[in-house]
Amino acid sequence: MTIEIIKKLINEHESIENLKEQLLLLKDQIVAYENELCAYRIKTSALADLMCNLESEIKNLKLENGALNEKIESFHSRNPQVYRCRYCSSTKLISTGGAPHRIFGDMGIVDASFTCLDCDKESVITLDALK
Repeated sequence: MTIEIIKKLINEHESIENLKEQLLLLKDQIVAYENELCAYRIKTSALADLMCNLESEIKNLKLENGALNEKIESFHSRNPQVYRCRYCSSTKLISTGGAPHRIFGDMGIVDASFTCLDCDKESVITLDALK
């Protein structure tokens, strides 16, 4: 009976050794996965910083684009000299005509009529046509 007990213990010892090897392999895999996870966390942080920088760059480009669009609009507007409405100070004026100044018309002075798009009132601005 003791021989059978010894055989049984030897078999159990062998299976324990096999389990021990499997556990060591699993431990190595876990360490490798943890290292990989750490690398991915670093990459994620770098990508988040890059996204933040790109978002701020997009915001700055949108502001610059808006300013350039306003500049282009002012070049194409009917009020390129940026005259202001006498009533509301808006620069959104449309030229509605002009006539020679009643006193200085012979010298090239013109009274230009503008209609404000904000308040719909008419402003008359005296212009020197020679300038």
